[in-house]
Amino acid sequence: MFTKISSITLAVLLFLVLLGTGRSLYIFAVSVIVLIFATFAINFKRLNFTWPHLLLPTIYLLAVGSVFVLISNPSIRLIFLLLAAATFYFLEMKLGLESHFLQNIYLFSVFGVFLGMFALQFYFNLKIWWLAPLAFVLTYVFAVQGFAGFSLPAKRYFYGVLSLICTEAVWGMTFWPTHFFVNSIVLFCIFYLLWLFSFSAFFGKLTREKIYWQLALVALVLVLTLSTAAWRPIR
Repeated sequence: MFTKISSITLAVLLFLVLLGTGRSLYIFAVSVIVLIFATFAINFKRLNFTWPHLLLPTIYLLAVGSVFVLISNPSIRLIFLLLAAATFYFLEMKLGLESHFLQNIYLFSVFGVFLGMFALQFYFNLKIWWLAPLAFVLTYVFAVQGFAGFSLPAKRYFYGVLSLICTEAVWGMTFWPTHFFVNSIVLFCIFYLLWLFSFSAFFGKLTREKIYWQLALVALVLVLTLSTAAWRPIR
């Protein structure tokens, strides 16, 4: 009963907080942080100190906040917020369990946070010595969450490797004449492949067919993204 009540409460809070603080960026940022701490406290009471399970709602809220603040159309904003609040309810209800739904939410959250990171760099002219450490820390947190649910000492090495590769990709993309949305898709594709192949290998489910299929799928996404992207003029 507590789980259902707390899930509804957090979903409603997400809707009201983001809807009421969207005009001021600083108030919005503070409100999202407060909401994250409130979610963390409630889930701690439910699940005790289980880091991976407590991290997923935090990553999700950061992603929703990042995407929400980038949407300029009020109607689309409202629709997105309604969907985000409903999804947050189901996330909280299933939190602590293993499911494909939570994996999909995890991947959406990773992309949303990457989008927010590149948007921060684009709008505030974030320098590389700030962007690179931020990318490393965020990717490291994603790796901890993404490899949760099983005990294997080798996976700890993948945290650093995955974070380092993504950070180098971020550094390289700062030289691209592309907008932040394109960079976010490219970085997410890199992260997705590394995470999926590593995760599958840990469980002995990495096959040649799976590698070819995923590489082809990601290649198609990248070709469509880069070929239709609005490239910035090189000065």
